Amino acid sequence: MDKLSILIVEDNQGDLVLIREYLAEQQTCPYDLMAAGTLKSALDLLAQHDFDLVLLDLSLPDSFGLDTVRRVITSYPDIAVIVLTGLQDEDMALQSVRYGAQDYLEKQYLSPVMLSKSIRYSMERKRSVQEKDDLLHDLTQALKKIESLEGILPMCVSCKKILDENHHWQRMEDYIRQSCSAEVLHLVCPACRTELEKDAAD
Repeated sequence: MDKLSILIVEDNQGDLVLIREYLAEQQTCPYDLMAAGTLKSALDLLAQHDFDLVLLDLSLPDSFGLDTVRRVITSYPDIAVIVLTGLQDEDMALQSVRYGAQDYLEKQYLSPVMLSKSIRYSMERKRSVQEKDDLLHDLTQALKKIESLEGILPMCVSCKKILDENHHWQRMEDYIRQSCSAEVLHLVCPACRTELEKDAAD
């Protein structure tokens, strides 16, 4: 795995040092680490740097609980988030995941192996969700293109121009180019090639 850029949002210096030590013990994946002690400073850093993942404490001086998760994920939905907390609240854990967090870890049970696994799994979950979102977006765009080409096209029987919705006559290539992102590839079909070769021979 390539080096991951991680933002640790933690106001407790003892917990911050411990998390850094746990990450340093896992040599299988190098980490580029930055830290913030408040939600405001975390949001400022997220706006300035491209992070892959956020380790987010729920209890910060300027934010607490699910609102902390909501504000980070709403502002930066493409970044994987792992919630870290000293609170033993399973309902809050489930709510955090529903908001979009990839994982939820209680600090008292945290270990180097557990943290490393959570980071790997969270990155994979986030990548999988992003791929599904991209696929859905591509499908939606494709359906829009199909819809734009559905129906009867008024075409001149002589010059083969198409009458668009603004009642302007356009070349077929121009109409297709404006209606969708497809490119027109000019080829010669076998029947026309035969006719052209016959004309050239004459």
